[in-house]
Amino acid sequence: MVAGNGADWGRRITSFRFSPRRFLSNEGTKEFVEELLQDLKSEKVTEQRKISTLTLFLEFPLLLCPDAESGEQTAEILLDMFSQTPNSAKFLTLKCHLLLAIETLLISTDSFKEDVKAAQELLSLLMQLASDLNDKKQGEALRPLRITACEGLRELESCYPGLLSQKLELLYSMRQQEMTAAHQSYTLLYSVALKNAVQLLAQRGAPTDGALKEMISRNEGFLWHAAENTRGGLSVTGEQFLLLPANGGTKELKSILSLLLEDLYLLTSVSQSSLLWQLIQVVAIIRTLSPVIFKSQLVRLFGTMDISLFHSILQMKGLFTDSLFTAEDESFLLKRLVGMTQHPLLSTPVKLFYIDCLLHFPENRPLNSNTEENLPVLLSVQMTASLFPTVFHDNSTMLSRQNLLSLVYLENEGPETERGMGYLSEHIMSLHAIVLYNTNREFTATFFRTVFLFVRYFNFSETLMEDMIQKILELYRKNAALAPYLINLINQTHKLLNVPSWSIALSKALQSLIVELPFQRLAPPMLHWHLKVLARIAKENAISQNSSIQLLLNIALCTDLCSSGDWKTGNAILSVCKSILRHQQLDAIFAILADLLQYLLLHFEDIDIQERARFYYMLLANLSKDKLTTILSMTSTVGQSKTKTLSSIMSEDENFSSLMTIHATEQPVLQLRRLNDEVCALPVYTGLLSEEFTTGCCLKEYYEQFANSPAPSALTLQYLLAFTNNVRPQDHKLFCIELQFEQSDSSYEPIQVINVPCLFIERQPEVVSLTLEPRLPCPTALSVTATYSTEDGATYQSQLQPLKISFCDIFLPLPLLTAWPLKAQCQLFEELWQSFQPDTADLYAESLFCFSLSQQSLSDFVHNAFARFVVSSHSDVYKIGIFLLPKFHMLMQMKVLDDTASIRIRTDNWEVLPHLSSYLKERIARQ
Repeated sequence: MVAGNGADWGRRITSFRFSPRRFLSNEGTKEFVEELLQDLKSEKVTEQRKISTLTLFLEFPLLLCPDAESGEQTAEILLDMFSQTPNSAKFLTLKCHLLLAIETLLISTDSFKEDVKAAQELLSLLMQLASDLNDKKQGEALRPLRITACEGLRELESCYPGLLSQKLELLYSMRQQEMTAAHQSYTLLYSVALKNAVQLLAQRGAPTDGALKEMISRNEGFLWHAAENTRGGLSVTGEQFLLLPANGGTKELKSILSLLLEDLYLLTSVSQSSLLWQLIQVVAIIRTLSPVIFKSQLVRLFGTMDISLFHSILQMKGLFTDSLFTAEDESFLLKRLVGMTQHPLLSTPVKLFYIDCLLHFPENRPLNSNTEENLPVLLSVQMTASLFPTVFHDNSTMLSRQNLLSLVYLENEGPETERGMGYLSEHIMSLHAIVLYNTNREFTATFFRTVFLFVRYFNFSETLMEDMIQKILELYRKNAALAPYLINLINQTHKLLNVPSWSIALSKALQSLIVELPFQRLAPPMLHWHLKVLARIAKENAISQNSSIQLLLNIALCTDLCSSGDWKTGNAILSVCKSILRHQQLDAIFAILADLLQYLLLHFEDIDIQERARFYYMLLANLSKDKLTTILSMTSTVGQSKTKTLSSIMSEDENFSSLMTIHATEQPVLQLRRLNDEVCALPVYTGLLSEEFTTGCCLKEYYEQFANSPAPSALTLQYLLAFTNNVRPQDHKLFCIELQFEQSDSSYEPIQVINVPCLFIERQPEVVSLTLEPRLPCPTALSVTATYSTEDGATYQSQLQPLKISFCDIFLPLPLLTAWPLKAQCQLFEELWQSFQPDTADLYAESLFCFSLSQQSLSDFVHNAFARFVVSSHSDVYKIGIFLLPKFHMLMQMKVLDDTASIRIRTDNWEVLPHLSSYLKERIARQ
């Protein structure tokens, strides 16, 4: 990136964000980070662009600095930038982002340690900034920098609990003295440090008398060893760590907690919730501190509409139960939760949160200790009567309310429960009516989810379950495309129920419906859905498959299926046969299944279907049930090749999605290397010119007659397709490789895909030919993507290194007639040279290129750079003719005067001159 080049910088950053790993693998992580740091140091770069650059370090710290060493080095550079940035309101946002980036890098790379210079400097800097109480030194304009420093210290204390545990007196004093809006940040910082210090004290075991008092009055150095030992935080809630000091030992701490609670109203709602959680944990650890200290806050919190503060109440209730909350409090909270789930001013996500709180309500005396959904004992049918779902609710609300009410009715008995179950059933029927006359996908998915919930809770009611089956059959009878929903419903209810009687009953009813359909209802595409359902039903060994097989045989005999050779339908029929072979007892259906398979192998026009039917027939006729099931159920094991045909992929629905997914590789697996530096041979022009040609004839016209008609429009470059280094073992054998090329511009015609059947790491690389059809004669870069399959049947996509097409790659000799004598070639060059004189129409251009070179060196230069294009070399003057696709020319006359090489250039396309100049400079540098 070049400082000040905003367009290029924007494109590179966009490319990085689109695929960070791929970008860094192409550009190099170290090089890209150096460019970012160079941007940050440059005075020409705007502040907003520097902030955007720092944001990359905040979002991708481990990608840009993958190890501790790079994290430390980058943090030191950013610290130096911070110190050199003026303390001005103009650079306030930049300095805040610098602080955040430095801390993020040190924490993410695990470099925040006592022996790391950058870590010590950062911690000292943060404490120094936070010590400017009430903006006495830097002024009110830089107050956000102080707040950022406080937040940075709080983040460090959260990541390394105990780091500030020996500075509680200083932190408390700073909190007390701070009188500005930054007071909130100082309060939260102190609360986190206090909680972590109490946790560390509890972790060490029984404290001595006065340990708490000593802890809160310390003002010593940073506790680095505690930070290193507690990386990732401590878990101290519940019964893991407790402190039981004497009541007198908690006097000072109790006073501090009371003062913090008194200042609670000064904070924002989210900050109040955060502070309360820290104090709740402190009181939970120190068991001689009574939770009654929070009682004064409950009156205010019970009436709050703020979700974070209400969550704090539930946190208190979960830890302190009946030591803080009475039975009346519990009943009030439940009623309040029920009311909040339907409050008109609350958003849907908030209402769903309150419903979830009801399902996980922390009771004073819970009946069980599991963390799954359980209803509170005090939540009655009457209390939830207003929560019935309707079709006017959004889908999430409908489902969550149905789930809640189902639990309520499941755990209660009586007439109200019976009526409630009926109301829920009516709600499902309302959704059924919508789906029946409207194929809206959202309503359809919601309907089947409500059915699943209803079956989950009320499968004991035979009447309701039978009604549900009939309604589902009505939907399927009208729209067979609902088959995937039904199959999923059968699968999920089968897993859910200990005795899957309902899913079996639904499967049997669906089978009866399908086999009784008239033939006109069995035409594609509906037949495809019916066959998928029958394949799933065939997995139920409790359901007889005679009727299903008879239907398949009738389809084969009475329709044009076999003669048409419809592979997709034939494959679907064989999928049903495979399910039957795997899951059914074959004695009762042997004869009819054998008839079906034999008819298919003899009459189906598609070879793949014939072969697969023959395979199943051989298995059926020659193997026992156990061996047959084993063969059809075989899956690949580690280290075993797994070859999948299209038929097997299509027949195994459970593997279809994963096998058809194209997985992206993190590193390139393949590479393209130039086979040689020569352009591959092209067709030459055929024609004859007599040795006794007339000197006065216009050879240019004669040349153009052939050059414009059969002239080649493409050139071919050859490459070696090979593996990169450190390829994974599973990538040592690749199949069906497809190379796709994307251009960075439109200078060339679209490049055709190149297909390579296979590539093995132990064999020689594959030679591939790349055909280019230039629209304009210029260099370009090609993005190359390889898509391939591995031995396990998975498909991957790998990004190769970009392929650069140089300007010299498109040089071709003048398409001279093969039998032309040298004299004719020289004359043609002269005629072209004269015709290319610059004119007023700007069709032609002339240029002069000079450089220091001896006569002998010029000969070497021409031999190395233009050997194939020399038309003549007479009197130390080299005449060179180059043809540029699609129809342009470059003519050059080279000679040396006084150790200076002079190259006169004429062309019929002036736009190629900059490219030629760059190529000449490159060749001169190699000389």
